[in-house]
Amino acid sequence: RGPRLRLDAEQIRDNALFVSGLLDATFGGRGVMPYQPPNIWEPVGYANSNTRFYLQDHGSALYRRSIYSFLKRTAPPPFMSNFDAPNREQTCARRERTNTPMQALSLLNETTFVEAARKLAEQTLRQPGDADARLAWMFRKVVRRDGTPAELSVLRKGVDKRLATYAADATLAPKLLGQGLSPLPADLDKAQMAAWTVTANTLLNLDETVTRE
Repeated sequence: RGPRLRLDAEQIRDNALFVSGLLDATFGGRGVMPYQPPNIWEPVGYANSNTRFYLQDHGSALYRRSIYSFLKRTAPPPFMSNFDAPNREQTCARRERTNTPMQALSLLNETTFVEAARKLAEQTLRQPGDADARLAWMFRKVVRRDGTPAELSVLRKGVDKRLATYAADATLAPKLLGQGLSPLPADLDKAQMAAWTVTANTLLNLDETVTRE
């Protein structure tokens, strides 16, 4: 037994990459440059500095464990800062754990999490069975327990509602599915992918998902 507490910033990101199948667990190597907002380093970079411009990596480097992410002390990654990661400018004996709206916005909108949700949706749609069986599989994959009938019913209604929305307007799904650089499967229906991506994103944002029970 132990206290119930929110996971550290690095663990939250790594968990999303892991359940989506994107995580590159290669041990060791150079620091990597994952997704960051544009113009993140330029305002604080010196003209002759080799870190004046943020040069994002591509390929598997985007999905390395967070411990390998390059950190510029004067411009730390916004996602890590939102979840109380230290800026490394001073010793940190114990991290604070806050609860702010910016954290939920990060989990719902940050490129890594939208892409992770998309890849999780792709895995789900390739599972055998009907929509209910797939939803139960996705819930268990993310939350690590079986969903209750009430929980799965709410999520199923959400899937059906979003599927109707994306099927009615073919321009909406590409805007969501275009997040991230991992390839988009050509054999899956885009409206289905988008509807299940939003559901996966919802599960990744659950308090139970980002908390150590």
